[in-house]
Amino acid sequence: MPDDSRVAPIYRNSPAPAYQEVISADVRPAPPLFTEYSETAIDCPSVPRAQYTSPEFAKLELERMWPRVWQVGCREEQIPEAGDVVVYDSAGASMIFVRSAPGEIRAFYNSCLHRGMKLCQENTSVQKLTCPFHGFTWSLDGALAHVPARWDFPQIEDAKFRLPEAKVEVWGGFVFFNRDKAAKPLAEYLGPMVEHFAEWPRDEVYLAKLVRKTINANWKTCIEGFVEAYHVSGIHAQALPFGGDASTQYDVWPGNENVSRFLEPAGVQSDQYPKRLSEQEVLNATVRLVFGADAEMPVLPEGMRARTFMAEATRQAMGAADGRDYSHLSDTEAADAMQYSVFPNLILFRSLTYPYAYRFTPVRDNPNAAVFDFMIFAPKPVDGSPVPEVELFELGPDGTYADSGAFPPWLGQIYDQDSTGLAMCQDGLREGGTADVTFSAYQEVRIRHMHQTLARYLAMPPG
Repeated sequence: MPDDSRVAPIYRNSPAPAYQEVISADVRPAPPLFTEYSETAIDCPSVPRAQYTSPEFAKLELERMWPRVWQVGCREEQIPEAGDVVVYDSAGASMIFVRSAPGEIRAFYNSCLHRGMKLCQENTSVQKLTCPFHGFTWSLDGALAHVPARWDFPQIEDAKFRLPEAKVEVWGGFVFFNRDKAAKPLAEYLGPMVEHFAEWPRDEVYLAKLVRKTINANWKTCIEGFVEAYHVSGIHAQALPFGGDASTQYDVWPGNENVSRFLEPAGVQSDQYPKRLSEQEVLNATVRLVFGADAEMPVLPEGMRARTFMAEATRQAMGAADGRDYSHLSDTEAADAMQYSVFPNLILFRSLTYPYAYRFTPVRDNPNAAVFDFMIFAPKPVDGSPVPEVELFELGPDGTYADSGAFPPWLGQIYDQDSTGLAMCQDGLREGGTADVTFSAYQEVRIRHMHQTLARYLAMPPG
């Protein structure tokens, strides 16, 4: 069990303060769930690089892992009315999510039981699910409604000819599905996340923007690029003065194989930065990145830390943008990156600065590519009026996050650095020989954790 008195691994040797040391001096203290530190050693120091590039390994994942895990198919607000449909081409199965009745959502396999045609090609709204090939039709609850030339199908028993469906559960506005009928309940799968997000209700926001891009990297390469802050010094060097990479805390809970997190503090310089900065210089570097080199620099009151100023500025700016009062939030909830991952392919933030979730889905028959769905949330209207439809940004092969219109240019540049870096990493994995991929003990413990969980699924018989 973890040592409750510890705030970092005993072998940590960095001049940068540990996360718990950073937040202990915050003006507005962090809630208890962020003063918790959970260190769990994961015995997975390396994996074969073929796990990222091999079609045979990808096939194993499709047969043994993807059919057994909980995944996010859509958001509740994407299907507000009966008959609304969202299509999700998940790994190994195209699914359609249907609001079958008020308060009822179903997930059907997107395939006609006659000749296999996809029932829905895109998100839509229907009264019944009708195959575009021959007209076989099902009601919104999956019951057979019509067979053209019914006399010619004596083998069909109407009551048994229902659309096959997956298990569905809703948490925090996310519609999860699992193709394994024997899967454990979603709340058990999510473990500590249920409690940790209880005071951060994700169902009070809506999916405002969805930025979709195919990344030229394996889905695991993509996940790994986002669950550690260790890469900041290489890919995002502009953030070294304030990004807090070396002070990030990584939590893996004993007995939980699906969820991990990092807590990355803002306003803390990296131990990789070549000189020691004053608090004013840390703030100046942040302002220059966000507002440009010509921006007027705010002057820190004597004795104030840069992160204290950043937290208050964020509370005020986000409050003005959202029409909400965020004055009650702690400094860490206002300024820092509090990121959770749910195995296998979901990343979700619990902090004011990052109203985001990420989903990574393998591209069929190509282990060297994945679809990155970047979800951006906004608070639901305070007057209870219907939420706007999600704004979809499809980025083509040459499309950039900086030019997408979905982000401020400075933030888009960071995600462009990520997508370029992930593609370069995948190229190296494919073309760099046969040496194993090696992981650090602490800063990449979430990656070790993911591979340990994956290995457990792959040891099972086909699903």
